[in-house]
Amino acid sequence: MIYNVNAQTTYAVTVTIQGLPSNLSTRVYVDGALNGTMNGGASRSFNFSTSNNPHVIIVDFYVPSSTNGTRYYEKNFQWSFSAAGNHAFTYTAQYYLAIQTTYSSADGQGWYDSGASAPATVRDREIDEGQGTRHVFAGWAGDASGTQLTSNDIFMNGPKVAIANWKTQFFLTVESDPPNVSSLSGSGWYDAGSQADFSAAPTVAANENTRLKFNHWSGEYTGQLPTGRVLMDRPKTVKANYLAQYLLTVQYDPASITSSYNETHAGWYDANTNIQLGPAPSTIDLSSVERLRFAGWIDSGSLSSSLSYTVLVDRPRTVTLSYKTQYYVDIRSSYGSVSGSGWYDRGSSAKIVAPSSSGTWPVSYTLSGWSVDPPTGKLTKADDSWVLIVDRPYVVEAQWSVDYLPLIAIFGGGAILVAALGVGAVVAYRRGIFTRGGPIGRPPKQRPSPLRAGATRVCTSCGNRVPKGAAFCEKCGAPVQAPKPSSSDDKVYDYIVKHEGVISLSKASEDLGISVDELKEITERLKKQGRLA
Repeated sequence: MIYNVNAQTTYAVTVTIQGLPSNLSTRVYVDGALNGTMNGGASRSFNFSTSNNPHVIIVDFYVPSSTNGTRYYEKNFQWSFSAAGNHAFTYTAQYYLAIQTTYSSADGQGWYDSGASAPATVRDREIDEGQGTRHVFAGWAGDASGTQLTSNDIFMNGPKVAIANWKTQFFLTVESDPPNVSSLSGSGWYDAGSQADFSAAPTVAANENTRLKFNHWSGEYTGQLPTGRVLMDRPKTVKANYLAQYLLTVQYDPASITSSYNETHAGWYDANTNIQLGPAPSTIDLSSVERLRFAGWIDSGSLSSSLSYTVLVDRPRTVTLSYKTQYYVDIRSSYGSVSGSGWYDRGSSAKIVAPSSSGTWPVSYTLSGWSVDPPTGKLTKADDSWVLIVDRPYVVEAQWSVDYLPLIAIFGGGAILVAALGVGAVVAYRRGIFTRGGPIGRPPKQRPSPLRAGATRVCTSCGNRVPKGAAFCEKCGAPVQAPKPSSSDDKVYDYIVKHEGVISLSKASEDLGISVDELKEITERLKKQGRLA
């Protein structure tokens, strides 16, 4: 038996476009041939013959939007089939991330699926143009944020723009003259349009006695203060100019000078400056008997004796203000005229001059020595003076002994003078002649031929000596009466003759066994008798 079978030779498929806005359409290709377009949300059926299976339907991979930076993407844009069925092409929205940067290159720019996170990155933080100009990455703006080279994540829910911000910087150079001075500040990069502060140390030590002192700024800034400020609208250079200074030191010899005087002109001075020191005091009193005497300014071994001294500070200088210690030597005397009192340099010699005797008739004084206070001082006798080494203040006082000058003269071969002043008496005598002349107010007498004193006696009328046995004076003719003998008077008379007219009352009193008062009476009596003049 033969049966007739009706086999199906065609079939239908349905295609739907999803995710694409209705105002946008995609092209549809069936087995490689364009077969119209389909808008978003539309569905369409296609009939196919089974004789040439399989079949392929393709839509656009990307569908651009009328809005810049937006597109739709179907990654599974191709469908192959051999039988009836349904298929949906589903598009996903994509947004474009644009990166804007003036300098350096950037990464991350491109299309991203809606809802994705996208970073933007610049490759360089600094772009150096040379000559003191550079550009520095300053952070992200626009739809991006952050300060690092890679931005914070950008949420792609629409077209986005990441802007890399840059700032231009200029370099400030702070230098010095002389070069390489330390303690300069302010050199570095500054944002264009900003103010740059800079400074220099007022002084910079080179060594203990030499330094540099700030003087002024030059270059693209002028000023006399050690600080300054400039507008950084381009690369700039400022220069700190210094002057050399030297230390002028004043030392004191001896150090005790500073208790009374300090030189105020010592200190730091610009090189090659002339500085006047002083005037220093000529003397500095330390006490009533000790002082300092200006000796001079000592500079590099040279001595200037002027109270004021001008020094050229062309290098570190040390000047010594020198004084000598002086002591007062006080020379005192109750009699006569002595010299030597005054101020003396320590270690020098004081010359003391005094007479060997002093006084006038009837009393004289003989220099017998010196009293030195303190007793450590030693006097040395020179030809006509005494010398004292002055190592401290001294008081030197002359010591005197008393001499009693002539009151009574002797006639003839023996002359005697007795002074009844004080404890001792000196009888000045020279055989035949008075040492200080004849009696006051009486002309000198004609001396007879010398006779031995023991064989004559005195005429009571004229004082002439006549032989003991003569009855009349051969000169005046007057009768000569023999005096009443007195053993005490003769004893004193013979003692005076024996000592040639120079006696001491105290010593004669002791030798003769006669009191001083009785001795005075006898000498007065001998005078009245003419035996003493």
